[in-house]
Amino acid sequence: MNLKKLFCTLTVATLTAAAAFAQSQYVFTTKSSVNLRKAASTASAKAGTLTKGEMLPLVEETDGWYKVEVNGAPAFVSQSVASVCDANVPAEMFGKMFGSSEPWDNIRFEGSITITPVGKDHAVITMEWMRVNLPAESWNYMATVKDGKVVATHNLGMSWIDPDQPYETLMEEAEPLDTPLPVGFDEFNNTLYFNGAVFSEFE
Repeated sequence: MNLKKLFCTLTVATLTAAAAFAQSQYVFTTKSSVNLRKAASTASAKAGTLTKGEMLPLVEETDGWYKVEVNGAPAFVSQSVASVCDANVPAEMFGKMFGSSEPWDNIRFEGSITITPVGKDHAVITMEWMRVNLPAESWNYMATVKDGKVVATHNLGMSWIDPDQPYETLMEEAEPLDTPLPVGFDEFNNTLYFNGAVFSEFE
């Protein structure tokens, strides 16, 4: 193999690895909303907002900024107001109950989340929340599971459901979400991020 061909091969391999790394992470914020910019500068024009609960695919990190993708277009958000998490949720996290690390809002102060597999390609995401001066409530979602990524696509209602039912039965009264909700994961402390809430296995 000549040097030119070797260089091209290594370049393609490096770019492929970088793309795979970028696609395996999400960018999110714990603030109510932060600005997205068209370039990596606070002086750049606004390209939209990143709100709490949203997760955008990470393209790359550059000089204190995260480059993300919004509807197929590039945008930038400052690392001072955003964080990253893994897009892949390990299979061993399924079936475990994670406790909330912080309140979800002013009413829902303590909660839990469980991801229950439904066949090979789907899972039920169940959130349980204690509420101030109100009965506890359940939030149930059907999610797709592909290449380690868990993304909620349908609302299964707020009544108790048996996640061990067949997929077709669970989907009988499902309603599609306006925007899919991905699940993020932090391997360092086994933390799940979903719909603006933070859950830890060690809580």
